[in-house]
Amino acid sequence: MHDLIYGVGAIAAWIAFGYKVNHLRRDWTNPALRAITAAFGCAAMAFTLTVGPVYRPIDAALGVPNLTKLSIHSCMVLFSVFVLRLLSYWRYPARRARRRARAYLVAGLVILATMATLILFAPIHDRYTVDFWKTHAGQTLMLAYLTIFLLALSAGLIAIAWRAWQFATLAHELPWLRRGLRLTSVGALLSFGYCACRGGYLVLLGAGVHADALVDVAEPFATAGLMVFFAGLTMPSWGPYTRLDQRGAYRALEPLWSALHEAFPEIALHASPRGDVAAVGDLDYRLYRRMVEIWDGRLALRPYLVDQEPEAEPDLSQRAEAEARAIRRGLRNHAAGRVGAAPATEDRHEARGHELAWLIAVSRSFAQATDTRELDHA
Repeated sequence: MHDLIYGVGAIAAWIAFGYKVNHLRRDWTNPALRAITAAFGCAAMAFTLTVGPVYRPIDAALGVPNLTKLSIHSCMVLFSVFVLRLLSYWRYPARRARRRARAYLVAGLVILATMATLILFAPIHDRYTVDFWKTHAGQTLMLAYLTIFLLALSAGLIAIAWRAWQFATLAHELPWLRRGLRLTSVGALLSFGYCACRGGYLVLLGAGVHADALVDVAEPFATAGLMVFFAGLTMPSWGPYTRLDQRGAYRALEPLWSALHEAFPEIALHASPRGDVAAVGDLDYRLYRRMVEIWDGRLALRPYLVDQEPEAEPDLSQRAEAEARAIRRGLRNHAAGRVGAAPATEDRHEARGHELAWLIAVSRSFAQATDTRELDHA
């Protein structure tokens, strides 16, 4: 049963990995795609190595019994690290996303180095055993190793569940991304069931109780959680009924994004051909990234804006025209090196419900002014 449960997980993981590799081939500069592909690859390796007919020959080839377990557990920790990196790339402006992604990777590598040190010095390499947890969990160094592993994996899964659900509330205008994030959160909580069962086993073992059934019960949680994870993280690529609308919205934002990107190249998280939506599987992701980058560029432009009178006109198109004029004026000030009087507060309100419609209206007004050379000289 052990090999069947993990074998199913391995097959699902390799299918998901191949699916994302196909996208990555056409958009290698996309760090989010690299992160999700790496996450799926780590999961595929972890589940494959756990299958008995695979890890036994590897241990025999290495000549060190039970060392393959380090690779399995390392891949599981790295899976959570790469998913957290992915969510950072989806959610945050470029600089903040890169900082968070680096922090997650450094933390993961420190944890793996600690785990490697403990398992290499633990006296568990004299003979091979299929019941690794039941046989070695009571040994002092291995208890520390398994505790660190479970704490690291649990922290990653809980953070993923929280951040994915939180991010889903902001993706209200991108339904497939929102559903995918919520499903990802559910998958993280299901996977946490593995940690809860194995952690409970360690706690009871410390109290002198051998609850071996908890070790076996944890396995279905791992596979079920992983498969729900895969469904959630790939769901932004599925949505058929919104594809044309999303594609049109992405292209409608091009004029405004291009002008801000030209003035502030650092707002872009990754380089890609402009308007090349077809090369990217996750159109929801690309559209949301473009919205984040426009807001990031708008924030960078604030020192070059002039004070504006409060807008009493409720009409969206007129407010969008006023915003487009302000951005054009700010871009001219930036090009000339003139610092204006920046507004006191940031203009972005992520949860207001019509963010995409607002940005499209501003971008179209901006493009129309560019095409007709209607420059204001206020």
